[in-house]
Amino acid sequence: MPIYEYTCRKCGATFECLVFGSRETVSCAECGSPEVSRIMSVCGFKSGGEKGAASSRMGSGASSCAGCTAGSCSSCH
Repeated sequence: MPIYEYTCRKCGATFECLVFGSRETVSCAECGSPEVSRIMSVCGFKSGGEKGAASSRMGSGASSCAGCTAGSCSSCH
């Protein structure tokens, strides 16, 4: 039962929804419109660095834009 992120094509709201099955209908949490699109979720990972503790995050938290890994985007760093 994954949690997916959606954006509403009607009002532009972004929200998360717990989806119990592939045929479940999802409506906007703000306006109730069924015109929603699933979007890519932010993910994080941990990898071994010199001391085995290097970590990196994509999206919010580590950088200002969701389109880069921390430190590799000239538009937000």
